[in-house]
Amino acid sequence: MLTLEQNATIYLMFLNGLLFMGLNFIARSILYPGPRGSKRIGYVLIISALLVFLLQEEYTTLLSLHFPPEKIREVLLAGFCVPVFFLSLLFYRLRRGIREKKSAEKLCKDEDVNGDR
Repeated sequence: MLTLEQNATIYLMFLNGLLFMGLNFIARSILYPGPRGSKRIGYVLIISALLVFLLQEEYTTLLSLHFPPEKIREVLLAGFCVPVFFLSLLFYRLRRGIREKKSAEKLCKDEDVNGDR
């Protein structure tokens, strides 16, 4: 049987996992917005609202563990949300650059094969 503190820690780990996936989805949606008429922006807004709820849950759980409120904000925002979001943006930007570079190289090779020398 787990103690209340251990249960709260496991709950925080679960919430952090959901928060990570949501921030990752938002970062990907910013760099790959989808075709015109896509519902991705709507999904981003819904995910953003859910992430705010998750942050509030994490805040109240950390308060129940007797963390000081000013430290909780630092831990949640500066320690997790902002770095994860910016690292996700960086990852998808680098991935997009590599993909564009490969497609440009393939296009050049196709032109050479077709006799456009």
